[in-house]
Amino acid sequence: MTAALRRVAETLLVLLVLSVLTFLLTSLAPGDPAEEILRRGGIQPTAESVAVLRGELGLDQPLFSQYLQWTLGVLRGDFGRSNVDRAPVAAEILSRVPATLRLAGTASLIAVGLAVLVSVRAALRPRALDSRIAKVATVAIAAVPPYISGILLISVFAIGLRALPTGGDGSPGAVILPALTLGLAGTATLLRLLRADLAAAARQPFVKLAVAKGLTARRTIVVHMLRVAAPGAITAAGVVLTELLAGAVIVETLFAWPGVGQLAVAAIRQRDIPMVQAYVLLTALATVLVLTLADLCVSAADPRARR
Repeated sequence: MTAALRRVAETLLVLLVLSVLTFLLTSLAPGDPAEEILRRGGIQPTAESVAVLRGELGLDQPLFSQYLQWTLGVLRGDFGRSNVDRAPVAAEILSRVPATLRLAGTASLIAVGLAVLVSVRAALRPRALDSRIAKVATVAIAAVPPYISGILLISVFAIGLRALPTGGDGSPGAVILPALTLGLAGTATLLRLLRADLAAAARQPFVKLAVAKGLTARRTIVVHMLRVAAPGAITAAGVVLTELLAGAVIVETLFAWPGVGQLAVAAIRQRDIPMVQAYVLLTALATVLVLTLADLCVSAADPRARR
């Protein structure tokens, strides 16, 4: 219970620091939001009109008061209104979350599936030609930056073969290319760690004993080695998932995928400060929650991690 409370306290402290950094970095950016809003509304900003709008938005208050009001609003689920269309920020982000979760979830399945298949195959038959080819090909493809691999996939499967759409979310197959682009980016990290953990597990005395007793290689890997490698694999999966959430910004923009990442890029271009603040804070919150969940899963799988 003490460890759990300490973990909760650490998580809250991290979120507090992140909220301060997010607010300061976005609030101190060059430009006046009041002037931006007036210009977008077709109004030539004057000193008087800017002062009136700044008062309505609370921008004339001290920075600490602005942070306090923003934080209290966030705790109520209110991230303010967009500077572009004055729509509630929370509602706009929530409308994009399902698309991002669908993309990140599919990419995670690809990354985990490829990493487990290749690493287990390599453990079963380390010198087989197909194991070596799959290992080299996976690492080589995954080492390519997502925007490059995305362009290549579009060129081959969308433009060349005309088998899949180039972008958007208009058909069930539209998620394949962006998810493959994003998933390959996380495969190398998972594959490298899982292979190392499986190799370490193979050197454990009880694994050698199981082999000496005549247990098949497949059963030895599934029953013993994967269980030993599970804590490291869970930690790596958590890190990869956070990387996928961050990398979704590039992939969603490249494939015109209507998720939160595409919304964030548009907000940055339009200097929509409330939208950027909400995106940064929610992404940081999702990262902290994923890593905390991974730690809890590791503690459940390996009692030594609870000490």
